[in-house]
Amino acid sequence: MCWEMPENKADMGTLAWGRQQGEFSKGRLTKVEKLKILTNLGRMGMLEALDVLKGSVGLINTYGAELEGLQPPETALVQDALDFADEVQNLDLMRHSWRTYYFGMLLGGYRNLTVDREILFCAAILHDVGLASGRSSEPRDCCFVVHGAERCQHHLIGKGHDRAKVHRIADAIGLHLNGYVSEKTYGAEAHLLSRGAMCDVFDMGRRRIAPEVRKDISARHPKGNLADTLEIWPGHHLPGTRADFLIKLEPSRKKPNRLSV
Repeated sequence: MCWEMPENKADMGTLAWGRQQGEFSKGRLTKVEKLKILTNLGRMGMLEALDVLKGSVGLINTYGAELEGLQPPETALVQDALDFADEVQNLDLMRHSWRTYYFGMLLGGYRNLTVDREILFCAAILHDVGLASGRSSEPRDCCFVVHGAERCQHHLIGKGHDRAKVHRIADAIGLHLNGYVSEKTYGAEAHLLSRGAMCDVFDMGRRRIAPEVRKDISARHPKGNLADTLEIWPGHHLPGTRADFLIKLEPSRKKPNRLSV
């Protein structure tokens, strides 16, 4: 199910944007938004190229921390988000969500950012809940990130949590597929959720993290087949959505020889 509200001019990826009606409802992109995603990917590519250059001449200072020291706070909101994730997400999706959280925290530490761990953890552990079991919308019918943000908000508000805080979590989820999310515009948590996910899926930013810490994360939460875990299959997502657009940028990717769920 995709919730819809009157058409509005909202930032791509936000809850308000996902609720638009008309031609660009359900997460469909305008031409300007497609250009913005390409610009965002270009920015990420430039940052990565700079990290490669710095690393080649020994000028990159990696950041490391004990994972025990990066744990989220023990709050009711964190517990409800984790319980929901455990209930509906398979093991590979849970592992991806944990890696995204840790990478986000470490990349935030690299830049010495002040981070609300509660917000970042809840967003990270549920950022792909639109692909989890019990979903009421399929990726072919609605952008899975739009559905996931709404699903997260509906569940956590239903548990009695603060609406403003839940809105921040849901917006971070909705924004994370934009390629790059501005810290100044949307906050450190939304920025680091996107960076953490990009680090796990595309290795962008990994050079900023100490190798021994990356090894520890991989040992605790090993990476499986992310293409299947995240349903990165051509023709599987609603045409014109961010997932569909990003998949089409990799024309060599092939659809698995089985029915999609």
